[in-house]
Amino acid sequence: MYFLCSSSPQMPRDIKDKPQSSKNMKRISLILLILIARQTFAQTKQVQTRIKQVENNLIPYVPVKGFKGWNILDRMKYYKVPGLSIAVIKDYKIEWAKGYGLADTLKKTPVTAETMFSAGSISKFLMAVTALKMVDNGQIDLNEPINHYLSSWKIAENDFTQKTPITLRMLLSHSAGTSQTSYFGFTPTEPLPTIVEVLSGAKIAQTRAVVVNSEPNKEFRYSGGGSMIAQLALMDVSKKSFAKLTEELLFAQLGMKNSTFEQPVPAKFSRQTAWAYSDASWFKGMPYVYPQQAAAGLYSTPSDLAKFFIDVQKSYLGKGKILSQAITKKMLTPQVNVSDGAYKEQMGIGPFLMQRTDNKDPKGVFFEFTGVNAGFLAYGMASVEGGNGVIVMLNSGDNQNGIGKEIRRAVAKVYNWTNFLPTEIQPINLPDKDLDELAGRYRMGTDEVLYLRKEKNYLVENINDGFEIYCFPISRDSLVFTDFNINGFFTRNTNGNVTGLQNIYQQKPMPKMKADEFSPSEYLKMGKYDEAKKAFAAMNMNEGQITYLAYDLTNRKPLNEKAVKTILEVATEQHPSSSMVYSRWGDLYLKLNDKATAIKNYQKALTLDPNDQQTKDILDNLQK
Repeated sequence: MYFLCSSSPQMPRDIKDKPQSSKNMKRISLILLILIARQTFAQTKQVQTRIKQVENNLIPYVPVKGFKGWNILDRMKYYKVPGLSIAVIKDYKIEWAKGYGLADTLKKTPVTAETMFSAGSISKFLMAVTALKMVDNGQIDLNEPINHYLSSWKIAENDFTQKTPITLRMLLSHSAGTSQTSYFGFTPTEPLPTIVEVLSGAKIAQTRAVVVNSEPNKEFRYSGGGSMIAQLALMDVSKKSFAKLTEELLFAQLGMKNSTFEQPVPAKFSRQTAWAYSDASWFKGMPYVYPQQAAAGLYSTPSDLAKFFIDVQKSYLGKGKILSQAITKKMLTPQVNVSDGAYKEQMGIGPFLMQRTDNKDPKGVFFEFTGVNAGFLAYGMASVEGGNGVIVMLNSGDNQNGIGKEIRRAVAKVYNWTNFLPTEIQPINLPDKDLDELAGRYRMGTDEVLYLRKEKNYLVENINDGFEIYCFPISRDSLVFTDFNINGFFTRNTNGNVTGLQNIYQQKPMPKMKADEFSPSEYLKMGKYDEAKKAFAAMNMNEGQITYLAYDLTNRKPLNEKAVKTILEVATEQHPSSSMVYSRWGDLYLKLNDKATAIKNYQKALTLDPNDQQTKDILDNLQK
């Protein structure tokens, strides 16, 4: 850029030089603008190319050589996902963010990068960083007994806590031995409990009290209840509401303008919050409210969460806005093992840590959290080093291992994440005749059937009514299941006929079922109710199992009245003194708009169990 000099040292400037100098500067500015525009266009084109590659490269758990990736819109239809949103992190920046589908199917509101979703348990990670910021500030200590900081409520002392007092470190790493794995939320019309009522197990909370009921600091034990204890400690120390505390320490600092822990979600966000969708039998068809804020109460966007994940990455380098480098390195240091297998999963002080078991590269270590709330799913993952990551949020809560993880794998493939994807397998092409021999039904259990069907040059598996799993042959009698990178092999009799299928973890093969052999549920689907009744009766299910099956069938659409009655007849015969059985009869007749018979059955249930509060409440409503 030497030509930016305005004059030579031997030529003092005067008034006559100015017009020429002005022309040169304009010319230079124009050249610079053209160069910047060309560079920006080239970068934009590269990003657009990568977006298309991600959108068309959704893949199963195990990459398969030659297998064409799925399209994102096709997979949304397959999984019945109304809408989703993605933010991709590259080189410690958000490279792109984009919405797909509908935030509200009734209003036809499209998902945009500003659409807010319920983040579920990702809330716990943000709570942990808030806590660690207070540790940085000297307000609370990781290793002091947490009861020292609690004033509104205390952890009940018992043999476990007297031997090992519960600390903030244990609570954030899910190793405190605390109860209450998860929380299910409330419908918008229900009264909401306070945090103390949640922890105390008050009736309004609809959950039991949070207690320490296993040995602390021994092993990983996921606990939403433990997160609620940590939340209350932060509130008691700061003398602030949790929503205000996180706004001040996180959201304001990072420019996360589309994020809140307030529950219910404030009216100012109402136009940009997604509706919730689920096919689960218990789901009430609306977004739930989560007063259990630290455990499940966050609403956010992928872009806002990407800012948060990026700041953690930068803090690891000593360049973040929230945490010091020292506390970030502590946070991302494994505290307890979670699981081993193809991937090693551990718990840090807040996030999960994951890497391939054979990984030796620091850039192949990732921190992550998954959120599951009623009608919502959310995934956040980023590399500890290297500046890569992705956030995916959906307004469908039905399949944790579905499209969200397929998108994550697509991003990992397109952006070449270090050692993230499993090693690609090389399948072989079998003749159609051989594939046809392998296809069929294999009995996994009395009422559990594995179905294999031929599609193109591979096989597709599904278990009962589960989602499809793609299976690729690697020899004439063996294949790879691409959901968990497990090998399976087929057995044959002396005549060469396929007789069974066995994976490497099974002690014996799953026998191939004959054409006239059916499971109890298959009889039910076929409308052969007498055969179904005999088959289910032979299973001798306990009252919990059989009443849950009746509950599930009662809430399926469309309702199959005869199928539900078949199950309940078996339940009544085998568990005649069960209040749960008569409550399920009441549920069925309520669905059939037979109020009188419903009341009769609920009254019978209450006679058998006078302490059944849920049945009492239903009866009170019906008899008003």
